[in-house]
Amino acid sequence: MHDVAKPLRREAKVKSTRKMVIKALLAVGALVLVICGIKAMQIVTMVTTKPPMPVATVTSAPVKEEDWAPMLSAVGAVSAVQGAMVSTELAGTVSEIMFQNGGVAKKGDVILKLDASQEEALLRSAEAEAELARTDLERTRGLASQNVVSKAELDAAESKFRRLTAVVDQMRSNIRKKTIVAPFDGELGIRQVNVGQMINAGQQVVLLQSLDPVYVDFALPQQHLQNLSTGLEARVRTDALSGREFVGKLTAINSAVDTVTRNLTLQATLENPDHALRPGMFIKIDIVLPEKH
Repeated sequence: MHDVAKPLRREAKVKSTRKMVIKALLAVGALVLVICGIKAMQIVTMVTTKPPMPVATVTSAPVKEEDWAPMLSAVGAVSAVQGAMVSTELAGTVSEIMFQNGGVAKKGDVILKLDASQEEALLRSAEAEAELARTDLERTRGLASQNVVSKAELDAAESKFRRLTAVVDQMRSNIRKKTIVAPFDGELGIRQVNVGQMINAGQQVVLLQSLDPVYVDFALPQQHLQNLSTGLEARVRTDALSGREFVGKLTAINSAVDTVTRNLTLQATLENPDHALRPGMFIKIDIVLPEKH
C-alpha cells in the first residue's frame, strides 16, 4: 500500500508544478502585451501630434523714399581701340627681332628687321646708273641749247633719268619695308617668327593692341533704341575680375539693326589704365537710363 501511494503523490506534485509554470507564463505574456500596447499608444500619439510652429523673428525699419535709375542689361566682349596683327609686306630672312614677348611698343619703334643686304647692293648700282643718267641729261641739255643735238635726244635723256630715279626710289622703299615698325603705341603679344627664319610676304609677326582705353561691344533689342543715346553711363563687370566694376560711357550706336536678330549693336568706351581688361573678355554691362523712379 505504501509503495502504490508514493507514485500517486509524485504525479500530483508534477501536475501542480506544471500549473504554476503555465500560470507564470500567462502572467508574463499578459505583462508583455500590456507594455507593447502602452508603447504603441505612445508612438501613435507622437506621430499624430503636430509639432509646434516656429516663432518667426520680425525686424522693422523706417520707410524712406529713394530714387533708383532704370538700367538695360546685356552681355558683350572687350575689344581694343586699336589692334593689329603686325605682318611683313615683303618676303625675306629674319635678321633681327627687336622686341620681347609681352613688351610695350611706341609708335615707330623697330619690331623686326629682314635681311636687306642684296637690296642695298642693288640700290648702290641703281644710284650709280641714275647719277650717270643725270650727268648725261645735263650734258644733253647744254648741247640742245646750242642746237647740237635734236629734241628727241634730249627727251630720251630726260626719260632715262626719270626711269632710273624711279628705280632708285623703288629700291629704297623696299629696303624700308624690310624694317617692321610699330604703327601705334600698344602692348605686344607673343612673336610668331624666329631669327634666321625665311618668311613670305604677309607673314604674321606679333599682335599689337592698345589697351587704354578699350571698347565694349554688345547688343540690345531694337525696342530699346528710343531710350538710348551716346553719353549714357555704362557699368561693366566680368567674372575674370570678381568684385570690380568699370564705369564708362556709351559712345557709339550702330546705324542699322541686324536683320536676323533685330538687335542693335552698341559700343561703350572704358578707361583701362592698369590694363586689367583684355580684348576678348566676356563681360556683363548695364546701361543706366536717365529716368529715375
